[in-house]
Amino acid sequence: MITRRKDYSKSEPTKDASKIYIVCEGKGSEPDYFGFFEGLSSNLELIVIPPEEGTDPLKLMELAERILLGDTRKHTIDYLQQDKIWFAIDTDSWEKEGKIAPLRNFCRAMNARITEKYSEAKPYEAWNVAQSNPCFEVWLYYHHYADRPDREDVEKQPSVKAYVNKQIAGGFDYQRDPARLQDAIDNSEKNYTQQDNGNPDWFATEQFLLGKEIMGFVKTEVRKLRNKLG
Repeated sequence: MITRRKDYSKSEPTKDASKIYIVCEGKGSEPDYFGFFEGLSSNLELIVIPPEEGTDPLKLMELAERILLGDTRKHTIDYLQQDKIWFAIDTDSWEKEGKIAPLRNFCRAMNARITEKYSEAKPYEAWNVAQSNPCFEVWLYYHHYADRPDREDVEKQPSVKAYVNKQIAGGFDYQRDPARLQDAIDNSEKNYTQQDNGNPDWFATEQFLLGKEIMGFVKTEVRKLRNKLG
């Protein structure tokens, strides 16, 4: 069985390594998935921040403010190094409850303030949202499949997660399958469509945007691992 831990020893990030903070909605799937890429490149420090006091987008926004911006923050964002923050969220019921738009507005406001507070920093999209409709498992699905599934087939299962695990023999393998990152980027981008309000359509995900960010640092290592999967 091929795993990242056996094929690569962890690389400690250099002093000038770029940081990607991922504030995620789940405590299981998302940390397990993104953890695969931790230490693959010494030029990238990837920090996963799971939920603490709630999983909706507003709670994640509050968490990011406390951990990344507050007086008692645990991490420091270096805009001169072009550190980035990504919120990995689900559509779930949050869109109907009006909890996604405020998060997107918050990110836009934070991006607008970068040059106001740090005159030496170049304008860039530091704060970002990667939304999956209806859930993160949509992104996992595209690691193996090039086309969007039939909605009726999905709805025959108890959940999207159950559907995805049924489609992938043995379920998604977090020790191996993230090496299919480029496949997932290509497949999900090809199938990406969005609603009039800018949110992803059903079984579409913006995770390919974050995937491209990560791939830019770990391309060589991931391609080697992908080739071993066949």
